[in-house]
Amino acid sequence: MYCHLSACRKLSVSLFWIILAGLPCLGFNACGGSGVGKTAYVGATVFDGSGAPPILDAVIIVANGHIEAIGPENQVKVPRGAQELRLDGRWVIPGLIDSHVHAADWTMTRFLSYGITTVRSMGGAADKMVALRDAVSLGTQLGPRMFISGSMIDGSPGTRASATAVASASEARAAVDNGVLIDATQIKVYSKIDRNLLTAIMDEAQALQIPVVAHLGMVDAVSAAQMGVRSLEHMTGVVEATVPDPSRLYRAHANFFSGWKRTSRSWAGLDSAALDGTAQTLVTAGATIVPTLVLYETFAHLSDAEYAALLDLSGVPEATLDEWDVPDLIRRAQLSNSDFQVLRRARPTQDLFVRLYRNHNGMIAAGTDTPNQLLAPGASLHDGLALLVDAGLSPREALLSATRNGARLLGVDSIGVLLPGNVADFVVLTGDPLEDINNTRTLDRVVFKGVSYHPSDFRLEWGQNQ
Repeated sequence: MYCHLSACRKLSVSLFWIILAGLPCLGFNACGGSGVGKTAYVGATVFDGSGAPPILDAVIIVANGHIEAIGPENQVKVPRGAQELRLDGRWVIPGLIDSHVHAADWTMTRFLSYGITTVRSMGGAADKMVALRDAVSLGTQLGPRMFISGSMIDGSPGTRASATAVASASEARAAVDNGVLIDATQIKVYSKIDRNLLTAIMDEAQALQIPVVAHLGMVDAVSAAQMGVRSLEHMTGVVEATVPDPSRLYRAHANFFSGWKRTSRSWAGLDSAALDGTAQTLVTAGATIVPTLVLYETFAHLSDAEYAALLDLSGVPEATLDEWDVPDLIRRAQLSNSDFQVLRRARPTQDLFVRLYRNHNGMIAAGTDTPNQLLAPGASLHDGLALLVDAGLSPREALLSATRNGARLLGVDSIGVLLPGNVADFVVLTGDPLEDINNTRTLDRVVFKGVSYHPSDFRLEWGQNQ
């Protein structure tokens, strides 16, 4: 082949670029435009939820709703063409997980506005929970990702209209089957389930490979955990497992309020050594506790107007505030001033049990029981994190309870920890949450499924979901 020198040079250059165009990118920044459609969050200190030390001067590359890369600025380069957002002086934590809620339409954007990007919905009318979960999953409703229980399974007669009341082993098994049919994440049992019914539920659930979680009343926590119950909601069953004779407590649970009140009062008189033994046994059995300390704290102060005045209820619709009707709840529960005094005296023992559980390396997941009375969606989780720290957990441990531990309880590894390949759910804070857990409230932005929002963006949706 012969060509003129200048022509050969032009041909060689053309061939070079044709060949190069067919090669893969040889480095992170080798290909022009490789960052198009990506966002780089640069300069923050990152608590990634893994338990590792914070990442200083971090870079988080987000693409297609997922984390593509994360690490120190000297190790992770911003790809050419990416949108760069500087976060100097700020903190990033994983999107928060509330491991015990009762979700409703109006709560969805409230959760997001406070940085809660995942909720574990623990009971409600099955059809409504399925519809809400699916609407959020499909994107027709803005809200945190939902992991549902469907209808709670309770003894007969049921405590709540939305629960499935069962009176026999066959009915109990059928109720588990119904949970599987709606693709529930877990089966939740309620306070009137006794040992015989729980045995049938556990047998069916284990055969169908779906976890069981429990708000116990007629079974003690140790027995339930040794039967395979994954989590103890509100630390129920702990008192019954610790006192010498729980029979009187079991009988009290024939009525929800009498059972709840008697058990809550009984915390105050528990022996600390016996309580430590209960904690150790439960940890050995592999149970997770969802303490919902904010529920106990609120229940102990229902009659205290000064306590209520300090709560952030700004996201609660007027109609819900009216429905709460706290005076009516106090009347129905037959709570007297002396009852409130005892409930407040019980709080230090509940805090002690949380510390004992931590000391034995037990897993603790943060939850709230929102939106029950005075428990505002989103805001109450931040209150709960502060109470966990007051109970003796470090801010780091409290954060893990609402990130990594919540994800582990759900059996999901793509949330709760900021790692390459995981979903891009994280919260940007203006304050250091490891110095002061109350800095989880200093939300600057919420990144959800890779999209960056200002908390006020979600408030624009509030009027549509009253």
